[in-house]
Amino acid sequence: MIRNGIIVTAVLCASLAAAPLSAAASGGWQRVGSGLQGGVSGIALVEGAPAGPGLADAVVVRDNKGDLESRLATVRLRPGDAPVVTELPWLGVLPADLEALDAVPGRPGHYIALASRGEAYHVVVADGVATAEDAAVLPGRRDGDNYESFALHRDRSGRTFAVWATRGSGAQPAVVHAASVRVGPNGLSFGTVSARQEFTVPFPDQDEVRHISDLKVLDDGTVLVSAASDPNVNDGPFASAVYDAGRLTVNRANDAVLRMRPRHALTPLSRFTRQDNRKIEAIAFLPGGLGLWGTDDENFGGAVAFERLG
Repeated sequence: MIRNGIIVTAVLCASLAAAPLSAAASGGWQRVGSGLQGGVSGIALVEGAPAGPGLADAVVVRDNKGDLESRLATVRLRPGDAPVVTELPWLGVLPADLEALDAVPGRPGHYIALASRGEAYHVVVADGVATAEDAAVLPGRRDGDNYESFALHRDRSGRTFAVWATRGSGAQPAVVHAASVRVGPNGLSFGTVSARQEFTVPFPDQDEVRHISDLKVLDDGTVLVSAASDPNVNDGPFASAVYDAGRLTVNRANDAVLRMRPRHALTPLSRFTRQDNRKIEAIAFLPGGLGLWGTDDENFGGAVAFERLG
């Protein structure tokens, strides 16, 4: 559904057709985008698609701003094969700087994409096209906020909650929020913010540290985040880590409750140093304790890698 009679805007990309890209030479990384326009800033698994070691179908967003630059792509990963990446036309109001993505639970093909200024887009991916509604603004958004993460979680009763965070920067902590959310025939709507908590990481600890570069919530309410550092030079070096950051629960009043771990209690589940030169901005989790990481490595483009977590 495109509200207010907005006419279609199609993103014209150089490679709209599916095209395999070469795998990275080491470390299990596989390239899924080239140069500054090819980074992965958010990732979500396709509901119902096969998933396992080296095996996944995913949707990714890119943080581009130009009218003719891609916003969203599908990625097909198969063991032993190069990724197949398909950039999709975006139909609807064209967003700038998409930084996060998650799938709507129980609604295959439906996703919420979040822009850095706090605009959330309900996107339907079907027939090789991404169709978006008008944006809904995150509750509690403040001037100057910079968001890089967004996740959806459905509890046992069938209620759906959203969790998102500002990214933070150096001495400024990230701020994590939670609220109920509804994705219905009249569009995307958020409830009142019921949880708000600051969060910082012990690593990375050099350059401009983004305390939360992405966030996902597991079925049991575990909140996992990635953090990254960026010297604001497009060649890096970058560093990243993934953490078990806390837990989302629901109280008797049916409000979301966050319990984020303090900095001193955090130990990385996965860690990439400046020598690795990876800036993780997108995370997803597969059955069997597998993580799928996506990077926005600026001049080096975007890459994905699977990692088994202990």
